[in-house]
Amino acid sequence: MRSYSERATIMPEKSRRAIFTFGKSSFADNVPSKFWLKNDQPVHLSCGGEHTAVITENGRLLMFGGNTWGQLGLGFKPAASKPASVKSLKSENVKLVACGRDHTIVCTWQGSVFVAGSNQEGQLGLGHWNNTTSFHLLHPFCEHAPIKMLSAGCNTSAALTEDGRLFLWGDNAVGQIGLGDEGFAAEPREVDVREAVIWVSCGYHHSAFVTVDGDLYTFGESANGRLGLQVEQLANHRVPQRVQGILGRVIQVCCGGEHTVALTEENVYTFGRGQYGQLGHGTFLFEVDLPKPLEHFCNSSIKHIACGENHTAVITSKQLFKLIVVKIVLPVFLSMYF
Repeated sequence: MRSYSERATIMPEKSRRAIFTFGKSSFADNVPSKFWLKNDQPVHLSCGGEHTAVITENGRLLMFGGNTWGQLGLGFKPAASKPASVKSLKSENVKLVACGRDHTIVCTWQGSVFVAGSNQEGQLGLGHWNNTTSFHLLHPFCEHAPIKMLSAGCNTSAALTEDGRLFLWGDNAVGQIGLGDEGFAAEPREVDVREAVIWVSCGYHHSAFVTVDGDLYTFGESANGRLGLQVEQLANHRVPQRVQGILGRVIQVCCGGEHTVALTEENVYTFGRGQYGQLGHGTFLFEVDLPKPLEHFCNSSIKHIACGENHTAVITSKQLFKLIVVKIVLPVFLSMYF
């Protein structure tokens, strides 16, 4: 799994916007690259295990990458080496997209939710466990409240509404959708948070959300400290619990493979597994059980955070892109501007 991306508006206003890629792809072999779209502009993107989705200014959905489980929604095509428009959604105006390891969730401006790909744990929310190679319409589940955010993990999915209600579905083997002892949910289930939620993120086997009061909650697999919970809280890891020890209001959270990153108004906190330097705390911290602030970003203006399985990235308010990656254990600037 390369990345589990939530909501990522990718470029400021310019005459032409490029899409930058890193890692092995059909565009370049393990070196940074970029490409442009013809007669359209990218406005939103998401990366999954081996596939990528792009939403354009005109509301089109473009997919490329692996298609072993049908996650591109392009039928039985084995893979797409360059962006391909999803013709089945041509009449729709696509608003949001989230790519999990092997599945994809899409929301339109009309409020419809479409899903495609692997469904072995019910992560498509269709009420069954059959994989789909084309986008299927999900039965309405949020009483027509507009959806403002989607997230997709290994075998989990999440949707957050404008009025702060949170819906999760898919695998719950280790409590990663917060439903206690239930093993799975094959249809969207509302999580009883008791206050409005403003952000959600699904990781490999854990999840997290942020409330309107700035509190961070985590749940799911607790190994390697990825939940950031106190020792006495770990027994209840299958239900959402508030993470303690973070100063200030949390405004964003992102879950990676086995680590978590939280953004406050003044700092960035990381916790969990750090074997590959994804926590940004230096060479010798391979595991952090409780939230630890990144000194490098203290009082800096961070706009957005994102995680892959074993790496972390942030965007500053000056549109600088910083990356915390394998073998780079402290944050570094990339020599590019958006």
